[in-house]
Formats: sequence, C-alpha cells, structure tokens
Amino acid sequence: MTVEMVCPYCHFSKKVPKEKIPARARWATCPICGQRFEFSVPEKDTGPAIEESAPEPEFKERKRKEAPWENRSELGLWRGIYDTFKAVLFSPGAFFSSLSFDGGVKEPLAFGILVGSFGRMFGVFWYFLIFSGSRLALGQSVFSHLTMGLIFLIIIVIIPFFVILSMFIYSGILHLLLLIVGGGKNRFEATFRVVSYSQATQAWVLIPFIGGWIGGIWQLVVQTIGLREIHETSYFRLIIAFLIPVALLLLVTAAVLIPLLIYINRHWIG
Repeated sequence: MTVEMVCPYCHFSKKVPKEKIPARARWATCPICGQRFEFSVPEKDTGPAIEESAPEPEFKERKRKEAPWENRSELGLWRGIYDTFKAVLFSPGAFFSSLSFDGGVKEPLAFGILVGSFGRMFGVFWYFLIFSGSRLALGQSVFSHLTMGLIFLIIIVIIPFFVILSMFIYSGILHLLLLIVGGGKNRFEATFRVVSYSQATQAWVLIPFIGGWIGGIWQLVVQTIGLREIHETSYFRLIIAFLIPVALLLLVTAAVLIPLLIYINRHWIG
C-alpha cells in the first residue's frame, strides 16, 4: 500500500510505500520548498500520540539528467541530435520529466538556434520557389530573378538573429504567464529549455508547404506537455496561462471596435 503525500505549500506530490513510513510519524519535510507539514495515514493508528522525535519521511526529488544533445561529446554529434529529436517529437513527456534545468541556457540555446534556423530557412525556401517560379512564368527578367536571390540570402542571414530574439521574448512572456497562474514552479531556465528543445518540431517543415502548419501545431503540443512536466504543474494552469493573451486580445479588440461601430452608426448610417 502506498500513501500519497502532497505538500500544501508548493503542491509537490510523491507516493511513499506505507512500510517505509515510521508508525508514529505524522510530519514530513518537502524537499522542494523545505516546508514542514502534517500528514495522515488512511488506516487508524493505535500507537501513542504524535512524537516530534519520530523520524520524518522525505520525498525523493525526481531524478533529472541532461538532454542527449548536451552529452554529444560522449554520444557523438549526430547521435546526440538524433536522440534529442526522437525524444522531443515522439515522447516529450518522458523527455521533459527527466530533463534538468540547472545547467544554464547555453546548450539549449545552441540547439534552438541550429534547429529553429534550419526549419525556418526551409519554410522560406519553399515559398521562395513558388514566388520565383511564378515571376519567371510571367516573363520577368534575369535581373529580377537575381534580386529575388539576394533577398532570399538576406533573409537567411537574418533568421538566426530572429530565432534568438523570439525564443527569449516568447520564453519570458510564457514564464510570466505561468507565474501569474501559479504554474511557474521552477526558474526561467526551465521554461526556456522547453521552448528551445521544442524547436525540434521544425523537422516537419521538410514537408513542403503544409509542414509549417503541422510543425506549429505539434510545437504547441510539445510545449504544453513539456511545461507541465518540467514545472510539475497541471494542464488546467497551462490552459489558463495560454488563454490570458487571447482574452486580452479580445478585450482590446472589443474596446476598439465597439466605439468605432457606435461612431459609424451615428454619423454614417444615422
């Protein structure tokens, strides 16, 4: 039989076998927040009253490790990339539940830049083929075609900087929303790691035209699962966090459109 202990302060939970709990123990110390709280065993206890000297069972923290990408010196570059892609795309729950978040942002940032940049470059490339092909079909000059190539080259150079900026801004906003709903249990680095490694979903962009849509949807799914696991929070809090910007956008839109419609009704229709 197991007893589920839930910290009332940070809501960290752990199932502990009953036989490992001392008979007179009624207090536990949470290893996450360090708070001491009282707990109860489902069955009746016929022993003496609570003794402060009784040993207190402690939760064991979830074992976390680095991503395969961060161990590429041991696994090899391609094996590290492949294992990380495979884990993020097909088993994000297991990947992020065991992912450490105290090794700094350098390694996840490098992965996000590498993968995110290539993915967006492929996305631009597919649309560039369509646009340049249509211009040639309409009889545009070679000079115009060269101009399109120059524009494409400039976009390729700018993309990595865009990826870096977007990851930091998006992670910051996302972590702030999680803090508002009480779901940002761990530091900003934890959120940033989820955003960075979720760039692996850019692999779907290899599929022409529709790959970007598939990758975007799957990235949102991976981020939701990853944030839940790495922050050890609930899907309900995550859904609320994602809906806050939507609600604000609707309020701003309503605040602009309603007075505008009233004005049009009074001065034009009326």
